[in-house]
Amino acid sequence: MSASHVSSPPRQVTESAARRRAIYAGAIGNFIEWYDFGLYGFFAVTISALFFPSSDPSAALLSTFAVFALGFFVRPLGAFVFGWIGDRIGRRAALLTAVILMSLSTVLLGVLPTHAGLGVWATVLLVVLRVFQGLSAGGEYAGATIYVVEHAPRGWRGRYGSLSPAAVGIGTATAALVSLIVTSSVSEADLTSWGWRIPFLLAGPMGIVAIFLRMRIEETPEFKAVRESGQVESAPLAEGIRVAKKSMATVFGWNMLNGVAFYMLTGFTVAYMMKVAALSYTASLSALAIALLFYTAVSPVYGLCVDKIGRRQVAVFAALGMAVFAPLAFSLLHKQTFAASLLALMGIGFFAAGVTSIVAVSMVDLFPARIRFSAGAVPYQISIAVFGGTAPYVATWLGNTDVELAPGYYLSLISAIAAIVAWFGFKGVNENSNAEFVAPTAERIEK
Repeated sequence: MSASHVSSPPRQVTESAARRRAIYAGAIGNFIEWYDFGLYGFFAVTISALFFPSSDPSAALLSTFAVFALGFFVRPLGAFVFGWIGDRIGRRAALLTAVILMSLSTVLLGVLPTHAGLGVWATVLLVVLRVFQGLSAGGEYAGATIYVVEHAPRGWRGRYGSLSPAAVGIGTATAALVSLIVTSSVSEADLTSWGWRIPFLLAGPMGIVAIFLRMRIEETPEFKAVRESGQVESAPLAEGIRVAKKSMATVFGWNMLNGVAFYMLTGFTVAYMMKVAALSYTASLSALAIALLFYTAVSPVYGLCVDKIGRRQVAVFAALGMAVFAPLAFSLLHKQTFAASLLALMGIGFFAAGVTSIVAVSMVDLFPARIRFSAGAVPYQISIAVFGGTAPYVATWLGNTDVELAPGYYLSLISAIAAIVAWFGFKGVNENSNAEFVAPTAERIEK
């Protein structure tokens, strides 16, 4: 598919209709991306047995999480590529390409032969598909967030931005629920033989819906203004490094916590609860699904607080809250009850929602529109790769030490660092910090 075809604008629509389409297209893309990306973590135990056969289950699981991390390490490359497309050709072209790549690679993972059929080539192909998923994810979250928030009326950026983490939460929770249904409906032998493939294959019809919606959206008003004024940058990332180094450093520092918190929650806690809390796989996955739905529900509340109270205040609250609660959360997991484990995960989800609500709006507030996609996405994805991609691996390693609450202390340390970043990095940041396009006020939203 050529770039010109991907970026050809649809017919003109009213302002309110464009906003609705922006919300739907941005949300469903994030939903699909994180449904696809989350499945790998939820089926880590099954995948480890099928693609990394070993006499030591712990070693096989660590190998599986290492490939999980690899998908993150290529995210910065995806951010660079899709950021360039988004800042040069348009946000719409980048988003459409990203969701096509993610959907296709996930469906292919669902039909991939295992090590028993292809030997080492099965493992190699698994790695390749994870790389493609990582490239796609590298452009999706930042791109969809920027696209939606650039449609927001004045005073509503936080609320529009909160839709991105909400969609991520629903997508990941759906992945958990689908995984739970599949694992509860088939025998262990059938799950290993073919059952694990079903959730991955469902990405196909989901992807078709997302592609259809994204083909019908228009370009954002801010990118249109950049293009019409002749301000499109030939090298947006280089320009971002030249004029917005502090803002890029802030994005990197803040997303240390975003990566560690969210991917410890989604990529680590299920296996940890089975081991430490002595819960079944079904109970562990159920607890995570409920926590993710709670995370989704409180995200818009944080978005409202961001608009009404301020970026820095909400960021510091979320980071310090996580720093205090993290050790308590892991102490609760050691109580070996479902209720205590659920409370632990919901608490982490509550503060993680505050963290991600700032991620969404800060990538728009901190950068001018002409470099926004590249300058926001690249440091975001580098931080997510380094800290989020390694979070399940580091937490698994720490969980095997003699320090009972070591994973919680790690999350607490990262949270404290992020609070310092927020205090200095978000000082004075609001929707007018890099205003190049004046959005209409909230009162102008058509009912």
